[in-house]
Amino acid sequence: MMRKRLSLFVAVLMALSLLLSACGNAAATNESAETTEGLPMNIMQKSDPAQDDTINVLMIGNSFCYYYVEELYGMAKAAGIKMRVCNVYYSGCKVEQHWTWWKNGESNYSYFTTDENGRKEVKNTNLEYCLSQQNWDVISLQDASTVLLKNNITPQEQLTKMTTCLDDLWGYIKRQFPMSRHLWQACWSYQIGYDRGGYAMKDPQTQAKMCELGQEYGDLVCKAYNLEKVNTGDAWQLVRQDGYDNLCARTSVNNGGGDYYHDGDIGGGQYLNACVWFEVITGQSCVGNTYRPDYALDTDITYEKLQEAAHQAVQNRKVN
Repeated sequence: MMRKRLSLFVAVLMALSLLLSACGNAAATNESAETTEGLPMNIMQKSDPAQDDTINVLMIGNSFCYYYVEELYGMAKAAGIKMRVCNVYYSGCKVEQHWTWWKNGESNYSYFTTDENGRKEVKNTNLEYCLSQQNWDVISLQDASTVLLKNNITPQEQLTKMTTCLDDLWGYIKRQFPMSRHLWQACWSYQIGYDRGGYAMKDPQTQAKMCELGQEYGDLVCKAYNLEKVNTGDAWQLVRQDGYDNLCARTSVNNGGGDYYHDGDIGGGQYLNACVWFEVITGQSCVGNTYRPDYALDTDITYEKLQEAAHQAVQNRKVN
């Protein structure tokens, strides 16, 4: 009888041991699942993008990253650099709108590709599709140019307002592309005399203040999310210091006069922006680059002057 009770006791102990072991394994599995959730999983990016011979650039934004891409491609080609410049584009799109469409998987974008085959468009697509098209060397994001003006808030207040959106968007992009460079474009202010949404560019001081706010907002975003800044707005202000404020002029808008807030071709805004982007992306000086677009500039500005302003702006960014 004693021997049977001992055997039963041993059996019960073994059963309890197995049960505790199973519970421990389950707890360890759950703990592992919780601690790995949200970590970079390299879902899209499988290799270092620097290993191939083409610099693939993706600009997520609006019309302020739309017009100068052909000039950027042309400058890279003139410098012997293979580059593909792509846009996730929707007119006037703000960070909050990018975030909402990404969260909902909405297909509202046009996706543009500019390379040796020219410029091509895919309509009605979503952010995930655009991100999946290349192993991106560079991915950039920007806010709408009007957010600080229309909301009448400080750059810090705008950053606080956008924290959830930026946390989610940059978190997703960096999980998918941890080996890419991540950029933020701080854009230019409007031409004097233009009134957009009740915020008028009355004088050089108002114009400079708009640029200053945009640059400060960009600095705060870059610091918070470990990004590189593309300071096109600073380059515009350097050109304006010499009294030239026609950078928005285009051949095909308003009888050749431009719309006073987009970058123009004959006014030099597109070429100037391309110079800034070229330097930031490649690390090479744009000064002396031989690329010239197929339009003639205003007689009051030169390609050399635009190159010098862009170079100075990028150099100042490095100092700051």
